Amino acid sequence: MGHGIGAVFARHGYSVMLMDTKQGFLSNAQTQIDRDFDRCIEGDVLTQDQCDQALSRIKTTVDIKEAAAKADLVIEAVAENIDVKRQVFSDLDRFAPKHAILATNTSGLPITQIASFTQTPERVVGTHFWNPPLLMRAVEIIRGEGTSDQTVQVVKDVLTKVGKRPVVVSKDVPGQVGIRILYTMLREAISLVEKGVASAEDVDIIVQEALGTRLPILGVLELADLSGLDLALAVSSSLFKDLDASKEPHALLKEKVARGETGAKSGRGFYDWSKRSLPEVIRKRDEHLMKLMREK
Repeated sequence: MGHGIGAVFARHGYSVMLMDTKQGFLSNAQTQIDRDFDRCIEGDVLTQDQCDQALSRIKTTVDIKEAAAKADLVIEAVAENIDVKRQVFSDLDRFAPKHAILATNTSGLPITQIASFTQTPERVVGTHFWNPPLLMRAVEIIRGEGTSDQTVQVVKDVLTKVGKRPVVVSKDVPGQVGIRILYTMLREAISLVEKGVASAEDVDIIVQEALGTRLPILGVLELADLSGLDLALAVSSSLFKDLDASKEPHALLKEKVARGETGAKSGRGFYDWSKRSLPEVIRKRDEHLMKLMREK
């Protein structure tokens, strides 16, 4: 995520300093940025000149003090490990200018807790980008308990300038907005497969062809309005009691992980990835996202 977020800001004229703990990680990040820009050129989203200019604005370092010294906005995208984030934000609180906003790309850890690792919680905020950051426009801005209105507004303005559609999450709840909705869908989808109601492939076809085709145009609540809230109430009254309400991960999911079936990275998850091309799936995803970018 870090390299993609950096590419977003460089693409829109900002000087970017990428920081990681090893030069090898930074070299890999630069390779990935080159690959992402090449894909955008092929997809007619960016020109070669735009990409060259963006690349010229990106510098790298393994020294967090150097990375933070002249920053106006710092976006952390390290592992979802609270101890790692504690160290990063403690360092940023010491090394970054006092006016600098300190943002975290966490998708689940509390912003308030992360802000507590600093002496200035008013300048700490969540900025949850979606993968791939270069092509996904939504960004959630999450308030911690101490986040100032000025911090939220500045981040919202900057994200708008770099072509994003920022939304403000006013309460620091686990999973924010997008992850909560996604995992609600995932919980029900796994339950349907586990109970033998439908195969993984057929569940995904319904999501893709019945739900997904409308969602780029109509949000879930907008769909409810179009259907009629009286209908939504009637269906909710009869259906909600039968929906999966598991408080723990499903046995099917636990069993797959225990067998090492962790998805595409292991070759098997809900799908047999030895029979599917991961690069082809990613290519189709990115082509779809670039098509949306061109249309908007």
